[in-house]
Amino acid sequence: MRNKFIFPLLAILLLLPWLGDAYDSGRAPPQTVRTQVGQPSAVPYVSTESTTIVGSSSETVVLKNPTFKELRDFILQDPTNRNKFDLNQYECRHFAAQVNNNAEAEGLRCAFVLLCFDRGQHAVVAFDTTDRGLVYIEPQTDARIHPEVGSKYQGKEIIEVLIAR
Repeated sequence: MRNKFIFPLLAILLLLPWLGDAYDSGRAPPQTVRTQVGQPSAVPYVSTESTTIVGSSSETVVLKNPTFKELRDFILQDPTNRNKFDLNQYECRHFAAQVNNNAEAEGLRCAFVLLCFDRGQHAVVAFDTTDRGLVYIEPQTDARIHPEVGSKYQGKEIIEVLIAR
């Protein structure tokens, strides 16, 4: 089970230098990421525009930071929370990945977030809304949550919040 988290954790750790201190204030600057589809070695170009454009000229995906209303409307129509939790088959990371994929399919930028505890972690998602800043969502229940280092979530103290955009 622990090995399943090593590669995603390494990917997140590689992204952290790009995130810098943006999330310390609770508000991340909008970014644009450009990379070629099908070229895993391509290094993304990051700028400070409000949309993300990913892909080649024949296949382009444009993602934007939603308003809080757009986020709320998306979450209310997204069916992911109706999926059944199944230990070792469909867990928190699957819920978070599905919401992330569904948001991107709707053109909304979504972050995959790991709440790290002394033992274990929990996956949620976050949206950098244009009018209310960073909003965290529990994808299993669609509830808005407010995780902070030192606070408790599901009875466990959060020691780190890792955000991959």
